[in-house]
Amino acid sequence: MLRTARLLLFALLPIAAIAQTPPPGNPYDPARYPNPIITFVEEKDFKDGDYAQVEKDAGIEILGLSQSEGKRDALSIAAGRFVKTMTILGNIRSDVTFYPVVRQTFKLIAGGDLLLHSFKFPRVSLPQNFGRAVLNEAATEKKKKPSEMRFGGMAPEVLEIRGTEGLLFEKDGKITVYWEEAGVGHTATSSLPRRELFRVIEDLL
Repeated sequence: MLRTARLLLFALLPIAAIAQTPPPGNPYDPARYPNPIITFVEEKDFKDGDYAQVEKDAGIEILGLSQSEGKRDALSIAAGRFVKTMTILGNIRSDVTFYPVVRQTFKLIAGGDLLLHSFKFPRVSLPQNFGRAVLNEAATEKKKKPSEMRFGGMAPEVLEIRGTEGLLFEKDGKITVYWEEAGVGHTATSSLPRRELFRVIEDLL
């Protein structure tokens, strides 16, 4: 399935106002976590699994690529967990249920790789609208040390992808795009040029 993408970048606009709400998480440390969005499981937590079992354990429908775009090279999953009274922002704390994260690696026909992570959006024990507002504020909160900030000091761009708003992070030639569909969060990471990466993301089905 290939959709027509409206790839509009809204750099410099406040993400709390228009972007997809990021999940709660620890400050981003590239040595431990998959990307700036997924900082609630570590790289070492992922275990290989077969398709049916991974899909069952994750409780989500696993996205894939058409054969004309690429082939799945690896599939793994990291277990979810429950965190009691996690600090979200300032003095605001909440119990948080983190669900399993699915990791897929694709070899692309045109060359290069695509790393795709998918997860149910974590359940936060706060009223929905208030909780989303708090998570947005926590993501943009300024601190003295970048290592203490939610995104590790990285400043995301805002874009529209697959008919919804998302975030784009870029560093050292690697791009990560985050978006949410029907309560499931996805991140796609690659060293592809932007337009090519956007086109491959639109092909996910």
